[in-house]
Amino acid sequence: MKRKTFVVITVFIILYMNIIFSFAKVESQFLETGLPNQKVIMIVVNRVTYDDLQQMDFIQEMMEKSYVGLMNTRASGSNNEYKSYATLGMGTRGEATYSTSFFQNANDEVAAKYQRRTGVYLIDNGGVINPFINQLIRQNNQGEYGAIPGLLGGHLRDNGYKTAVVGNSDTNDAELRSAGLIAMDRSGYIDYGNVGALLNIEDDTRPFGIRTDFSKLLEDFKEVYGQANFIVVEAGEITRLERYRDNLNEKMYVLHRQAMLNDVDAFIEDLMNWIEGDMAQVMIIAPYPSDDAARRGDRLTPIILYDGENRGVLWSETTRRLGILGNVDIASTILSYFELQSNEMAGKVLINQQHEDSLDYITDLNRQVVNTSQFRYRVLHTFAIYQMIVSVLALLYIIFREKLSSKLKAYINFSLVSAIVAPFTLLVLPLLGVLSLTTTYLLLIIITFALVTTLQIISKKNPLNMLIYSTGLIVFGLLLDIILGQNLIKQSLFGYDPIIGARYYGIGNEYMGILIGSILLFTTSMVERYKVHSYNIMLFYLISVGIIGFPTLGANVGGTITAVFAFFFTSFRLSNQRVTFKKFIYIGITVIGVVSLLAIIDLFMIESQSHLAGAIEQVIARGPAVVIEIISRKVLMNIRIMGVTFWSRVLLLSVIILGILFYKPVGMIKKTAMEYPNISKGWSGILMACAIGFLVNDSGVVAAATSVIFLTTSMLYLIMNFDHF
Repeated sequence: MKRKTFVVITVFIILYMNIIFSFAKVESQFLETGLPNQKVIMIVVNRVTYDDLQQMDFIQEMMEKSYVGLMNTRASGSNNEYKSYATLGMGTRGEATYSTSFFQNANDEVAAKYQRRTGVYLIDNGGVINPFINQLIRQNNQGEYGAIPGLLGGHLRDNGYKTAVVGNSDTNDAELRSAGLIAMDRSGYIDYGNVGALLNIEDDTRPFGIRTDFSKLLEDFKEVYGQANFIVVEAGEITRLERYRDNLNEKMYVLHRQAMLNDVDAFIEDLMNWIEGDMAQVMIIAPYPSDDAARRGDRLTPIILYDGENRGVLWSETTRRLGILGNVDIASTILSYFELQSNEMAGKVLINQQHEDSLDYITDLNRQVVNTSQFRYRVLHTFAIYQMIVSVLALLYIIFREKLSSKLKAYINFSLVSAIVAPFTLLVLPLLGVLSLTTTYLLLIIITFALVTTLQIISKKNPLNMLIYSTGLIVFGLLLDIILGQNLIKQSLFGYDPIIGARYYGIGNEYMGILIGSILLFTTSMVERYKVHSYNIMLFYLISVGIIGFPTLGANVGGTITAVFAFFFTSFRLSNQRVTFKKFIYIGITVIGVVSLLAIIDLFMIESQSHLAGAIEQVIARGPAVVIEIISRKVLMNIRIMGVTFWSRVLLLSVIILGILFYKPVGMIKKTAMEYPNISKGWSGILMACAIGFLVNDSGVVAAATSVIFLTTSMLYLIMNFDHF
C-alpha cells in the first residue's frame, strides 16, 4: 500500500513539474541593440504626466511610432526627485540630495577643486563634473540598497564610449542640474556638455523671470552629438514651473504649463528633425511626477522609446507586467544598446511588445493602477476594522451568551464566515473592470453576502462544511490565478500596488498570508470531516509550496520559507508525531534545500528571472555586503510598518482574543480541541506560519495578520457552534 502511494505521489510530482515548466518560458522581443556607431539620446522632461504628452502635438505623433510605458519612480528610502534621477544612472534604487546632485561645467577653477577632492586630473579642463561626488558615494554606501553612483556612465567610459549632458532646470535661487546623475561616471565626470546658466534667458512673463533658451540648447546638443555616444538632454521648463507653483493661481498655472509644454514639444520636434535618418535610439523620460499627479496618486511617469516604424508597449522582467517598468531598468537598457551589461545593477533590460492600441492600453492601465492605489488602503482598512469588530462581537457573545439573545448567533455566524470569504470577493472583483470606490464597496458587500448565503444552503449550515467550502474558495481561487499568471492578484486591492513598487508579480504578503492560513484550515478541516489521508494532504502541501515559491508563479521566497515550516510542522502533527527539536532541524534543512532548488531553477533554467536570482547575482557581483543590506532592509521595513499599519492592530487583537479564550469560558479551548483534534493541529500550524512569516518577510506583520485571521475566525465560529456550548 505504501509503495503504491509512493508511486502515485511521484507521478503527481512529475506531472506537476511538467506543468510548471510549461509556464517558465517567456518569449519576448528585446529592443534592438548593437548597431554600428550607436548613439542613445535621453530627453528628460521631468514632472510631466502621460496625459501631458498626449496634449503635445509632435510627441503625440511620435508615440504613434514608439513603444510607450509607465515607469515606477521609487528610489531608496523616502522619495524625492534627486533620488529618482540618481536611480536612472545607478540601475539600483539610489540616494541623492540637492547638494549631491549639483553639476558644473569644468573650467580651471572647478577642475582644480575637483582634483583636490577626487585626485582625478582633467587634462583639458573640459566636460561636466559633480564636485560633491564623494558625499554622494557616502550617501549610497549608507543607503538601503548600496547603489553605486555613476555606474551607467562608468561602464560606458570603461568600454570606450563618451557621455554628454546638456540643459538644466535652474531657477533664480537654485541651480538644478540633476540630469548629470544619469550620465556621469563613478568619479562624477561627464565627457562633454553644458549645464551652465547661459542656457537660460530672462523672460518676465515666465516663472522666476527666466526660461530655457531652446535655440541655445539645440545648438549645444548639436555640438556634443558628433562627440558623444550617450547624450542626456534636460528640458527643464516644467521642473521650474513646479517649484514656482505656490506663487500662481490655478488659471496662471495652467496657462504657463501649456505654454511650456508647447515649447518643449517644438524643441523635441527640431531635435528629431535634425537627427532624422541617423541610427540613434531616442528615449523621452520623466524621472518624477508633478505635485498634482502625486497628490491624486498618479505617480507612474511616462516613458517613450522612439522606434520610427512600430508602436507597442514596454515592460521588463523587473515587473513582468505589460506597460509597467521600473526606473532601475533604464540603465541596464541603455547598456544593452551598446551590447554591455552589469551584474551590479538591479534593473533588467526593457522589452517591447507590439500593440496596435498601445496608447489606449496605457491610458486604461494607468487609470486602473491609480484606482487600485487610491482605494487599496481604504478598502483593506475597512475590511480589517470589520474583521476586528466581528471577532470582538463573537467573543462577547461566547462570554456573555446566557445574557444575550440567541438570535444574535445567526448574524454573528454569518459575519464570521463573510470575513473568510471577503478576500475571495476582492480577488474576483477585477473581473468587473475599473470601478469607483462606492461601487467597489457595494459589490464587495453584495457578492460576499451572496456567496455566504449560497455556502450556507450548500453546507446545510454544518460548521465543518462551511469552513471547507469558504476556505476552499480562496485556496483554489488563489492557486489557479497564480498558475494562470496572477492577472487577478495584480489588480486586486488585496494584491500589490505597482506605484509603491514593493512587488510587481507573484503573490504578495497579504494574499500569501491568506493563502497559507486558508490552506492549513482547509486541509485540516478535510481531514476532520472526511478523514483524508495525511499522504494526500502532504502532496497538496508540496504542490502549494511549489506554486508559492516557483520563480514564474508565486515567486515569494519569504512565503516559501513560511509555507515549508508551517506545512511540515502540521504534517508531523497530523501524522501524530511529536515535533521535537530534531524535527525542527529537519524542517530547517528542508527549507534550505527548497530555496536552493528554486534558486538553481531561477538562475539557470528560466529566462525571466525573479527577485531571488537578482539577489544572488547582486551577491556574486558585490559580495556578502548585499546580504547584510537585504537583512537590514527587511528589519527596518518591519519596524516601520509595525508602527503605522492597521494590520498590526489586527494581529494584536487576535493575540488578545486567543489569550481570553484560554481562560473564558473555562476549558472551552480544550473541549473544542478535543472535538476537532485535526483542526486544532491546523491552528498550531497557523501560529507557526505567523511566527515564521513575521520573521522572514519585509512586511512580516502583514503576512502574520492575514494568516491569523483564519485561526481566530474559525476558532470563534466553531466554539459558537459547539454542540456542548
